[in-house]
Amino acid sequence: MKLSIKLFATIRLDTGLKLVDVNIDKPINIVEMLQTVSDIIDYDLIDKLTDNNTIIPGVIILLDGENIHHLDKLDTLITKNTTISIFPAVAGG
Repeated sequence: MKLSIKLFATIRLDTGLKLVDVNIDKPINIVEMLQTVSDIIDYDLIDKLTDNNTIIPGVIILLDGENIHHLDKLDTLITKNTTISIFPAVAGG
């Protein structure tokens, strides 16, 4: 399966990356995907996006455009070619 992970805001600024493509051979959940991508880009997405195995308020992770908050959150299983968009919590105003 091919996963296309789109990175936004401070993650994009910190890593210099807009998109990371990952090929996986079996279904994985969101946490496993975050760890896999973190290892590839040498940037700790789990620390940036989660706290005590929960999504930090303000973080948005979309699985083919659907917010994982409306699915199984970090336990959401990725079973097919998918586009994942990751928006870290940001402040401004």
